[in-house]
Amino acid sequence: MQITIKGRHWKVTPDYREYAERRIEKLQRYFSHLISAQLTVTEEGYRHQAELRIFGNGLDLTGKAQDPDPKVALDAVLEKQERALKRRKEQIKDHKKKNARTLRKEGVPVNAPEDMERRRDGIQIVRSKPKPRTLSVDQAVRMLLKSREPVLVFSDREDGGVRVAYRLEDGQVGLLELD
Repeated sequence: MQITIKGRHWKVTPDYREYAERRIEKLQRYFSHLISAQLTVTEEGYRHQAELRIFGNGLDLTGKAQDPDPKVALDAVLEKQERALKRRKEQIKDHKKKNARTLRKEGVPVNAPEDMERRRDGIQIVRSKPKPRTLSVDQAVRMLLKSREPVLVFSDREDGGVRVAYRLEDGQVGLLELD
């Protein structure tokens, strides 16, 4: 995770930078796919304001805290961000559970045995023929970043060609044009 630490009207000391980086790195135990974090410490009179922005795939959290001591302000904003990350993680877990229940209620088989083939080496192949949604490339990229899926197959709105948007290991999005 890339960590940026800036000071406004305040000089960031090496000790503070090391302390902040160590504490911010610990946030990855809640979300392993965090991309970057930006900490801005502003001195306003007698108090320090710590603002922490955290970025990940489909994630943008901002938290602020104020205190006369900059380390206490950092600790307070980190507690807020930890709570927000825990809430977000629970929402994702609940959302996944809800989707499986919803599919069963609607009569869509979650594990369709008639669509599965078993090869000699024990690997199961699940066949499906979904109809690709018609989307623009921008819409498809946004949908992919919001979802937890690794790929998205869609029909390009401009020319009707079949496209595959997929996640790269560095968090970027790749696009295959199947024509």
